[in-house]
Amino acid sequence: DGTLQRVSLAAFILAMGMLVDNAIVIVDGILMNLQRGKDREEALTSIGRQTAMPLLGATLIAILAFFPIYLSPDTAGVYVRDLFIVLTVSLLISWILALTHVPLMANWMLKTPKREEGGEYQSLPYKILQGILKWCLSNKTVFLSGAVVVVALSVYCYQFLPQAFFPDMDYDQLYIEYKLDEGTHNSKVIKDLDEIEDYLLARDEVTHVTTAIGATPARYNLVRSISDPSLSYGELIVDFKSSKQLIDSMWVIQNYLTREYPEAYVRLKRYNLMYQKYPIEAQFSGPDPAVLKDLTAQAEAIMNKSDMNMLVRTDWEPETPIMMVNYNQPIARSIGLTREDIGLSLLSATGGIPAGIYYKGDKRKNIYLKSTDNNGEPIEGLQNSPVFSIMPAIQNLSMKTVEGIITGSVSKEDILEGALRTVPLNQAAEDISFEWSDPVIIRYNGERAMRAQSNPAPGVGAAAARDDILADIEAIELPAGYSLLWQGEYSASLESMKYLFKNFPLAIILMITILILLFKDYKKPLIIFLCMPLIAIGVIFGVLLSGKDFGFVAIVGALGLIGMMIKNGIVLMDEITLLINQGMKPADALLRSASSRFRPVMMASLTTILGMIPLLSDELFGSLAVTIMSGLLVGTLITLIFIPVLYALFFKVKID
Repeated sequence: DGTLQRVSLAAFILAMGMLVDNAIVIVDGILMNLQRGKDREEALTSIGRQTAMPLLGATLIAILAFFPIYLSPDTAGVYVRDLFIVLTVSLLISWILALTHVPLMANWMLKTPKREEGGEYQSLPYKILQGILKWCLSNKTVFLSGAVVVVALSVYCYQFLPQAFFPDMDYDQLYIEYKLDEGTHNSKVIKDLDEIEDYLLARDEVTHVTTAIGATPARYNLVRSISDPSLSYGELIVDFKSSKQLIDSMWVIQNYLTREYPEAYVRLKRYNLMYQKYPIEAQFSGPDPAVLKDLTAQAEAIMNKSDMNMLVRTDWEPETPIMMVNYNQPIARSIGLTREDIGLSLLSATGGIPAGIYYKGDKRKNIYLKSTDNNGEPIEGLQNSPVFSIMPAIQNLSMKTVEGIITGSVSKEDILEGALRTVPLNQAAEDISFEWSDPVIIRYNGERAMRAQSNPAPGVGAAAARDDILADIEAIELPAGYSLLWQGEYSASLESMKYLFKNFPLAIILMITILILLFKDYKKPLIIFLCMPLIAIGVIFGVLLSGKDFGFVAIVGALGLIGMMIKNGIVLMDEITLLINQGMKPADALLRSASSRFRPVMMASLTTILGMIPLLSDELFGSLAVTIMSGLLVGTLITLIFIPVLYALFFKVKID
C-alpha cells in the first residue's frame, strides 16, 4: 500500500546498489570453483549451499538496520518509512534470485576458465592486502591502538559537522507570510498584498502569484506549515522559473518587503519537512502574562543582537482594545434585554451583523445589517445606539399585524413599529469603557507559554543560529514557577531522534540473535559489532569534506550503514569459519579468507557506493548518499583487516 514518490524513488536507487550484493558473492564463488577445476554442476551449486544461510542472515540484518525508521510514529519517520518497505522487498527477492537465477545465468554465460594451482590470489591488489594484513596481525596492539585513536579523532570532529534537521526542498515555489497586528482591518491586508503581488509579477524570474487572505489555502503541499486563521493574515504563493532563480532572488525580495512594510511581519519560506513554524524558538512558561512578556522581550533583544538570527518575533499578538459594557442587570432584564441582545445590538451599530452574501461577478460580497439614524448615517455616540431584542420583538407582534403580514396589507414600517421596540444603550447599561487585552493567550501543557521566535540568517544553519544565542538566553534569570524550553527545529529533531533510537535496541537485539544463530558463538558476533565504530571514520570525515548537513536523513543513512557493514562482516567471518572447519591452520585461514572475500566484499561495497551517485545532487538525500559512500568505503577497507586482527586476538591465534 505504498506510493511512488520522492522517498520511494530514492529507496529504489539505494536498493539498486544493495540488491546485487548476494549475487556478487554467488558469482565470485562460482568463478573460484570453476577456476579450481571443480565439476561444473558442483561449481554452480556448492557455493549456494555453503552461503545460503549466511547470506540470508546478512540480508535480514541489512534490512533490520532500517527497521527503526518503519516503527517511528513521528512525522519525519512516517515520511521516510518507504525506505524500509522498498529495501525489505528488494533485498529478500535478491537473496532468492541469487540462489536460483544467478547459477542458471552463470551456467549459460560463464566459460570454464583455465585451471590455476594457487595462482588466483597472486595479482598485485591481493599481494598488497596480504602484506598489510600480515603486518597488522604481527603488530596487533599497534594497529588496534591506531584504530582507536582515529575513531576518537573522528568523534571529536563530530562537533564541527554542520547540523540541520531537514534541508529545504529543491523546488521552484515558495510562500510569503504577511501578518499585521491582530485587530487590523483586512482591507489594509488586501491593499498591501495587491501591492506585493504587483511587485513580484514585475520581476522577470516570477511566473505566477496566488494570494490568500485570512488563512493558509487548503493544504496543497505536505511539507509546509499551516498558519492560524486571522483577518490580519495574508499569504502569497510564488512560482519562479527555476529553483536556482528562487534561491538567488529570495533574500532580495525578503529585504525589500521588510523595508517597505515595516508595520508588518513578512517572511519568505521555502518548503521544508521541519514541521515547526519557526526554526528557533525559546519558550517561557509560567502563570503571569506580564512576567512572560518581560522574559520573552529579553530573549528577543538577544536574538536581535545576533548576526546569525533575523526576523525576530513573539507568538503572542500585541494587546488590542476591548470595549467593555457594564451591563445593568435589573433594568435590562425588566425590559427584556439579555447580554447577548446588547452585544448583537452593538455589532449592528458598529461593524454590522452578517446577514447574507451576494456575488459581484466572481467576487463574493457580504451583506451586513446595520443600525443608522433617520438619515442613514452612523449613530453618533454608542450610548445612544439602539438596543433591541429579537425574541420579544416577535412575541410583541399583535394578531392584527400577523394577519396583515399574511395578506400583505401591513407595510414594513408598521411591522417595525408594532414589533421591534428599542431603547438607547444608556438605559440598559451603566457605562462603556475600553481595556487593553491579549487577543489570544497560548498555553503549553495547560500553562501559559510565550515564545521568542527567529529565523537563521542566509547561509546559517538553524543549529548554529541557536548555538549563537544559547548561552545568553539560558542565562536569563527565571523567577520561581517559570521555565525555559527550546522548541522549533531543536525540539522537532530531538523528538524524531527519540522515536528513531527508541526502537533501535530492538533491531540490535534481533541482529545479535541472527548472528548467534549463524555462528553458534558469542565471540564472533562480538568481533563483528566491534567493527561498528569504524563507520564514524568515513562518515564524519566524508560529510565534513562534502559540506553537506548532518541531519535526520544522514542519521538514517548511518543506521543503514551499520547493517551493510555487518553484512560484509558476516561474509568474511563465514569464510574464516569455513576454512578452519576444512582443516586449514587458523593463521593461514585469516590470510586466505581476507583474500578470497576481498573481491566480493569490495565489489558489493562499490556497487552500493556507485549506486549513490544519482542521489548526491538531491537536496533531501544528498547527505544520506555521502554518509553511505564515505562510511562504506573506509569501513570496508578497514573491516577486511580489522576482523582478522580481532579474531586472532579473541581466539589467541599466533602468527609466525
